[in-house]
Amino acid sequence: MKRTIFIFCSVLLISSYLLAQKHEPITVKAGTSVKDYFPVAERYLYPGFTAGKGYFKKGIVIPCLFNFNVISGEMEFIQSKDTLVIAKKEEINSIVVATDTFYYHDAYLQMIRSGRLSVYVKRGVEIKNILKQGAMGTINRSAASDSYSFVLLGPRSFDMKLADDVVIQQTVGFFYSTSGNDFIPFTRKNIIRIMQGKEDEIKNYIKANKIDFDSREDLLKLAGFVSDLVFKNPGKS
Repeated sequence: MKRTIFIFCSVLLISSYLLAQKHEPITVKAGTSVKDYFPVAERYLYPGFTAGKGYFKKGIVIPCLFNFNVISGEMEFIQSKDTLVIAKKEEINSIVVATDTFYYHDAYLQMIRSGRLSVYVKRGVEIKNILKQGAMGTINRSAASDSYSFVLLGPRSFDMKLADDVVIQQTVGFFYSTSGNDFIPFTRKNIIRIMQGKEDEIKNYIKANKIDFDSREDLLKLAGFVSDLVFKNPGKS
């Protein structure tokens, strides 16, 4: 029992640490692969594949060992000693790993607050620039393009050698939901929309508390305030 509690606490601490990190851009040099820049310990949300259950449509429940790859944005699982990813993501209802619950809405979203106003985090990697070799040894910068979108599509792509220097950066984004299926970017503009005539109160709260919309802690605090204001006292102004 003590060992189980220790594992759960370790998972929660690692998850919180990853959310608090500010990731700097990384240049993946031509002739190298993405995996060269991310040790195994940095690729995954959990220190090892962890017992969980996949809940799918038609009532199918599949127990398995899962781990979330924060670089590829894929939920991986172990089957017959092979590491695989879920192909038909549209069939996912939810995936529970240890104490965490994930949903899929164009990307995997991890719930970090439940209730009438739920909050989710999305982790991934963005391609910031492609640095192509130009004439006379110059470097031509170009915006991220579809030509390198394959780089981050799954675990096997980590082995691919890139033809150009590519600048990538880990990202963290936040979403909220009031119904369990309307995943909305957690921005100042969007959260004010649900205030039902109490816009001034939320604006004053954001200003007084200096809410940073890139901060997990700030957004959880804001979500608690909004939930109390809107859902616990819906008829009061």
